[in-house]
Amino acid sequence: MNDATKQPKLLGFAGQRDVIDPDRLRVVMRREVIAMRDLLGKKMIAITSAAAGADGVFLKTCVELRIPTIVILPVSEARFANDDEDAEEWAMTRRLCSVALAKYVVPSRHLALDAHHLVTQQLLEWADAFLFVWSGEPQVGVACTGETVKEARDLGIPSRIIDVVSYTAKWETPPDPSRKARCGFDTRADLLDFLDARFSEQG
Repeated sequence: MNDATKQPKLLGFAGQRDVIDPDRLRVVMRREVIAMRDLLGKKMIAITSAAAGADGVFLKTCVELRIPTIVILPVSEARFANDDEDAEEWAMTRRLCSVALAKYVVPSRHLALDAHHLVTQQLLEWADAFLFVWSGEPQVGVACTGETVKEARDLGIPSRIIDVVSYTAKWETPPDPSRKARCGFDTRADLLDFLDARFSEQG
């Protein structure tokens, strides 16, 4: 049996669409992602959706740092393109998704709100730690960033929040360095095989 400390660990991400200063967020994001990799180990894999705003900044940061990423979309890329008000931003996000380690789409039978909620539940199920971009203000609705912060806290998932107003970062739930990988797989390939099978079953 492999040493659990060498298992790949997953960094979940969720963030608001409204980003006041994307350039400033990029600087803080890079620093925080590097710190998370130091915490979770060199085999860290990022797992996120790909909505407009903070998700795109996170994806680009991971690509620049050569951190493998798993993307879970609530709807098809074509639907995403129609829903995104900024065609240029979506084009960039699509390019980032194309170089992801793996990409999955929630089955089309789910309504949009349910699909977004399902993505959030997948992230919460697998993440060993979370990075959020959030204003700290209460939000209404299922699968919003504020709700995901609360659920991660209830599950005891180590979570760090980048304040989208001040661009400072703090721990919501401090990390436990001795905590084993929640996925429990010894290799990246084992994890991907499992996710391939899971999404195939849901299709």
